Amino acid sequence: MKNFNLNKILLIITAALFLFIIAVSAIALCTKNARPGEGLRKEDPVPSSVSESKTAYSEIGQIRAFTRDEGEDSEKCVILVTPWFEYDGTDTAFYEELDRKHLSIKNLIANYFSTRTKSELFKNGEDKIKEELKSQINDSLTLGKISAIYFNDYLFLD
Repeated sequence: MKNFNLNKILLIITAALFLFIIAVSAIALCTKNARPGEGLRKEDPVPSSVSESKTAYSEIGQIRAFTRDEGEDSEKCVILVTPWFEYDGTDTAFYEELDRKHLSIKNLIANYFSTRTKSELFKNGEDKIKEELKSQINDSLTLGKISAIYFNDYLFLD
């Protein structure tokens, strides 16, 4: 008899929670407060989709860096990025320079993220981060310039 009452109570609680979730979701959708996908980033193209006149350099690999500490209340955050570059495909000397300097470029990117807090990175946005990184990378190159930087992965790990 006790098991039957306990099961009945648990069933009522489960049904009440389910109805509450449905009601809150319906209210959010009806009042236009719900913004599905708002926090998602726009996916970058893959290196194989580069135009015929451009070439992708994807030998940098995955980079993990700690963001700068925001203060006493928060901890450092790990950011994971996998960058690749687009450049003029006919320039083999520039490819050799990219290949020769890929470790210093990797360090430059890791240093960029480690000198900024998580909130600064969110506030700046991915497009501004890409422009700043492109500028810094192009300043370190002598034989040519990259035309764009993309991220296969751009994740914050808490």
